[in-house]
Amino acid sequence: MIMSEGKMSLFDLKNELGFEVIWGNEYLNRTVSRAMTSRPGVELYSDYFNYYEYERIQIIGSKELALFNMLENEDKIARTEKLFSFNPPAFIFSKNVDAPKEFIQAAIKFRIPIFKSHFTTSILISNITAVLNEGLAERKSVHGVMLDVNGVGVIITGKSGIGKSETALELIKRGHLLIADDRVDIYQKEPGTIIGEAPKVTEKLMEIRGIGIVNVVDLFGVGSFRDKKRLMMVAEFVKWEDAKTTDRIGLRTETIKYFDTELPKITIPVQPGRNMTTLVEVAALNWRLKSMGINAAEAFAKRISELVEGGKK
Repeated sequence: MIMSEGKMSLFDLKNELGFEVIWGNEYLNRTVSRAMTSRPGVELYSDYFNYYEYERIQIIGSKELALFNMLENEDKIARTEKLFSFNPPAFIFSKNVDAPKEFIQAAIKFRIPIFKSHFTTSILISNITAVLNEGLAERKSVHGVMLDVNGVGVIITGKSGIGKSETALELIKRGHLLIADDRVDIYQKEPGTIIGEAPKVTEKLMEIRGIGIVNVVDLFGVGSFRDKKRLMMVAEFVKWEDAKTTDRIGLRTETIKYFDTELPKITIPVQPGRNMTTLVEVAALNWRLKSMGINAAEAFAKRISELVEGGKK
């Protein structure tokens, strides 16, 4: 399992939130490493930079612009250049706030992009924070195939060659959605919520032994792929001879931990003649029933207990 710290490029942030580039198209490969934003009104007006949070994206809204317009022309140039000299990732102007010429001149001098948003300041900050929290979250890479099976996010894991991709292909033919093949990148949105997605390089692609790389959207249409999905359960494929401890009734609940979140895990033995596609579908539907409080294994165990107790009487 590969782990990585998240970073997000300005290019991805711009595309995600639909920003207009005022200046700096050639510098959109700059990255953001903090999910918080900063509003440098105090720095602009009072020239007090002791607590300037320059490592964050800088937001210029109506209040910041009003304070800026109260300055003398010489101070406008000096304060703006000082803001840019700390090398923040970017400056973003909110709706109805146009970038003054002093900001554009400083952007050119220090090679820092300026964006314009169609959001008001409060909504802009909220949206940036939400996008960056996901984009900068610590990632883990899991070897397996992830699908949306009847609304349930499932990762199929197992040794290479055991049939994960072939089973996934049949599930896609039945109308379920591919999230990622071979490598699934996961991150914790919040404790209890794990999101899975494909690396950009393998989006929409699958490797099928004997055939090669296929594009599921080209083969089955746009409805066969989803870019991300909440992970709800893990299904591990194992060889039949290695599945000696499999719980046949289903009373024992296996779990697997990713980050701070425990997820249910089932072990499915693989053997010629077993319909693995149907088994994964049933496992996903059974998980959904359990989450609704309907547990067939527990109901069966209760029924047996009642029969035993009745026999004793």
